[in-house]
Amino acid sequence: MIVLDFSWGKKFIVKSADAIKIIEILERAEMYDDKWRKEEDGGTTYHVWSASPEDLPSLKIISDNVYQMARLAGKPEKN
Repeated sequence: MIVLDFSWGKKFIVKSADAIKIIEILERAEMYDDKWRKEEDGGTTYHVWSASPEDLPSLKIISDNVYQMARLAGKPEKN
């Protein structure tokens, strides 16, 4: 299993073949953002630019044993 760790703090776990597909798609993707501004300042602006390698999620391989233990543990409780 592969853990995809996105820079915005979310981690997803998928099968290896699916992780490869996701990364291949993201390598072709562009980045998008919008910046809210008051109407008197020109209103919201929209931005699209080429993604760079650091924008891609990091990958971590975990064993099936670790995956199964993590599934048994389930979602952690908030402190």
